[in-house]
Amino acid sequence: MSAVASFTSALTTAGKVPAEAFKSAYDAVAAAGDDAAVSDAEQSAALKAAFEFATELVKKLNKDPGNEEKLKLYAYFKRARDETPAEPSFYQIESKYKYNAWKEISHISQQKAQALYIQQVNSLIDSIGLQ
Repeated sequence: MSAVASFTSALTTAGKVPAEAFKSAYDAVAAAGDDAAVSDAEQSAALKAAFEFATELVKKLNKDPGNEEKLKLYAYFKRARDETPAEPSFYQIESKYKYNAWKEISHISQQKAQALYIQQVNSLIDSIGLQ
């Protein structure tokens, strides 16, 4: 069974992305190192579209994930979109947690971050479920 079976099932049901292109891209990036990327245009587009679908699915979870899960999602989301959050001041505690979570994974590739975001969403679907 795939590491992202629940997500793949939702993706296939929604008909958002060619399942084979996504599966090939995800498997290639997930199995590789932090600088992993796919060069095939169809696979790259499928992974990006699957990531965008995952950002919508996370809003449909049965309940709010915990803070640890939200920090992971935030960090992967920012990196997947190649966004750098502003460094917070000393007094901005919540922003500091978010920034530190992003900083820990800021060295990984955008496509690796997309795959890890999808993997995190899949884990949340398995544990929390969708509406």
